[in-house]
Amino acid sequence: MRGLTILETVNRLGPVRLTDIQAATGLPKASVLRVLDTLRHGGYVTTTPDGRGYLVAARTLALSNNYEADEALIATAAPILQELRDATGWPSDLAFYQAGKMVIADTNRQPGSFSVNRKIGTRVSVMLTAIGRVYLAFCEADERNAIIDTLVAGDDPDERSAHDRSAVNALVARTRECGYAVNERESVSTIRAAAVPVMHQGRVLCAFNVIAQAQAVPMPIFEKTYIPMLMQARARIETALAEGG
Repeated sequence: MRGLTILETVNRLGPVRLTDIQAATGLPKASVLRVLDTLRHGGYVTTTPDGRGYLVAARTLALSNNYEADEALIATAAPILQELRDATGWPSDLAFYQAGKMVIADTNRQPGSFSVNRKIGTRVSVMLTAIGRVYLAFCEADERNAIIDTLVAGDDPDERSAHDRSAVNALVARTRECGYAVNERESVSTIRAAAVPVMHQGRVLCAFNVIAQAQAVPMPIFEKTYIPMLMQARARIETALAEGG
């Protein structure tokens, strides 16, 4: 995670000096130097001609090889999720898993409609969110184990439930049986959400949810009314992806 943080900082600020990287990341000088040296030898970072600044190097382009495919998925899903919003009156987020968090890649939330307004690029918990839980449940076992290992090693308080493997296994089994995951006011006390995975050729690509104000929609109504609509939206997206190859 330190390596990713420093690489993101160099990409955002470069050309950038060591002291500015330290200030932006809050990491010790020795750690920053060690990571920069590793990134430089790996071809991800280079130095300016005077040797005082750092820039991203050509190999970073390889990290975006799948971005075009993700954009195509978002383009396919967005109108269907907008129709879901129109039908339910509540917004949806679509998220991918990345480096220990779910990253919001698209959302149709309206500014000011919730106490927490997630934007594209927002990183949210795996274990505390419905989108994270459902992604974890439906990914391949090898990926799931790697995600759990990452969460445990990161020691993020929001991911502390990942330490209890038996509880995680129970969550996975329950979610796979239901076909969806629920967040009952656990990440935000005023919000309840349900999420489903998007599957293509046997693997999970992303997850999306529907979010409602808990005070406005009781849980029995939420499950009875909105989850079937969520499932229908999932089926439409997966059918569109299959027809598109």
